[in-house]
Amino acid sequence: MSSFSCQFIDLKNDHCIRLKQTCVPGRNGCVLNGRFVFAVPAESRINENLKIKNDSIRKHKKDKK
Repeated sequence: MSSFSCQFIDLKNDHCIRLKQTCVPGRNGCVLNGRFVFAVPAESRINENLKIKNDSIRKHKKDKK
């Protein structure tokens, strides 16, 4: 197991300054892409983040009604 550090991460907001998106290490455009192997592929983590975000939006809209 290993860890990494990235000069482009805004730790407070878990945001990639370079890609202007949520930080998902290893995603396309990430400085770590192709340099490391992750136990869970970046695409799977991106899809999971999108699902969580969409569920949150749906819940928020439902609560407003």
